[in-house]
Amino acid sequence: MDITLIFDIGKTNKKCFLFDENFEVIEKDEIKIVEIWDEDNFPCDDLKYLSKWIVATYKRFSASHNITRVNFATYGASLVHLDENLNPISPLYNYLKKVKENYFDEFYQKYGGKDNFSRETASPALDFLNSGLQLLWIKNEKQFLWDKWKYSLHFPNYCGFLLHGQLISEYTSIGCHSALWDYEKMDYHQWVEDEDLTKLLPKIVNGRTTYTHVSDKKTIVGTGLHDSSAALIPYLFGVKEPFMLISTGTWCITLNPFNTEVLTLDELQKDVLQFLRISGKQVKASRLFLGKVLEVQLSNLNYHFDIEKPNLDDYQSILFDKDLYLKTKNNNKKAFQFTSLNDSDNRNIFLSSFSNFKDAYFQLMFEIVQRQIDAIKLALGNTKDIKTIFIDGGFSKNDVFCKMLAHELPQFIFKITDVAAGSALGAAIAINPDLFSPKHFDTILKVQTVEK
Repeated sequence: MDITLIFDIGKTNKKCFLFDENFEVIEKDEIKIVEIWDEDNFPCDDLKYLSKWIVATYKRFSASHNITRVNFATYGASLVHLDENLNPISPLYNYLKKVKENYFDEFYQKYGGKDNFSRETASPALDFLNSGLQLLWIKNEKQFLWDKWKYSLHFPNYCGFLLHGQLISEYTSIGCHSALWDYEKMDYHQWVEDEDLTKLLPKIVNGRTTYTHVSDKKTIVGTGLHDSSAALIPYLFGVKEPFMLISTGTWCITLNPFNTEVLTLDELQKDVLQFLRISGKQVKASRLFLGKVLEVQLSNLNYHFDIEKPNLDDYQSILFDKDLYLKTKNNNKKAFQFTSLNDSDNRNIFLSSFSNFKDAYFQLMFEIVQRQIDAIKLALGNTKDIKTIFIDGGFSKNDVFCKMLAHELPQFIFKITDVAAGSALGAAIAINPDLFSPKHFDTILKVQTVEK
C-alpha cells in the first residue's frame, strides 16, 4: 500500500501523519522540541535539531512503510538563510522577535506610507510577522551575514529542501502577509529589487510541484506549504461549486477563494487580508478574534451567575432554541462590549437584566454572530454564485453559533466539517490531487448541513 507522509510543524507541536490511498490517517507521531536562543537572546526553534528530526523520521517510516510521497505544512512568517554550500547561516528567527519601535517607519515612507504599503502588499504592519521585512532587518542589522548570504527559503520550502534538495519558493508562503508581494501587479513588490534582495529568493513554483527524493528516487517530495493555506486545499479540490470557509478557533478567518478584488485601505483597516493559493490565485480573508472574545465573555457570565467554570463541552452542549433566538433577535439590544475587537459601542443592557445563564448566553452568541456576519460580507465582496459556506474548527461544534448564522443568512447553505488534521490533509492532497474526490471530501471531513 502506498503511503503519504506529511509533516505538520507548528510553533508548539511538531507532528507527522501517515495517510493511506483514501486519505485516512493510519499512524501519527509527535515531538516537542525545546526552544533555543538566538544571538540577541530571543527564543527560537532549534533549526538544527528540527532538521535532523525530519530526516530521521522519514528514514524511520520508510523502513517500515512504503512511503511514496512526502510533504510539509508548517507555520509561516519564517525564513531560513543559506550560504553557498546550502548550510544555514543564522538561527530560525522567531516571528515574535521584537524590533525597535517604529523601526520600519522610514522604509514605509519611501513606498508611500505605512497604509499604502500595507494595502499594496496585503500585509498589516506587523514587524517580524511580515517575513519579508526580516530580510531587510538582517541586511541592516547583521552585516556580518551579508557576504556569505546566498539564499533565503521560506520555512515550509526549507523543510522540503531537506529531502528533495531543490531551492524554490511557492505562493502560499509568499502570500502570507510577507510584505513581499504586490497584489496589484501580482509579482514581487518593487522594494525587493530596490534592496537587492531578489537574488536571495529562488524561483517561484506552483505548490502542486513535486520532486524526487535526493537519494531515494522512488519517493516524491512536495514543495512544503504554509499551514493555514494548506487547510483550504481539501475544499478547493473537494467542492465543485464556489464557496467560502469560516475557519474557527482563537481566530475566526473567513476565506473566499473566489474574490479577486483589489484590497482597499478601508478593508485593510477592518482586518481584511489577501493570501495566495498554491496556484498563485488570490484569496480574500477577513479575520476576527472571536475565540478570545467568547472565552472572555463566558468568564464574565460564569462570574455573574456564580457558576464554576465548566469545560468547553458544557457550552457546546447548549442546543439552539428557535424561540429564544427570536426573542433575543427582537429585543434589538446590546449587552456586551468586545474590547478585543476594538468595540467602542456602549452596551444598552446589563447582565443584571438576564434572569438566567442561557438567556444571557443566547444574547452573547447573537452579538458574536453579528460580528461574524460583518466578516462574511467583507470577504464576500461582490463575488457572485456563492451559495455554500463551510464552518470548521471549534465553533463548528457550537450548535447555537451555527444555527443562528443559518437563520440570519438564509440565502446561504451552511455546512460544518470535522477534520483533525486539516493542514496535513491539504498538504497530502496537493501532491495526490487525482486521488481526492468529492466522495472523499464528504466522508473524511464528516460534512453535515446545518438545519434551519
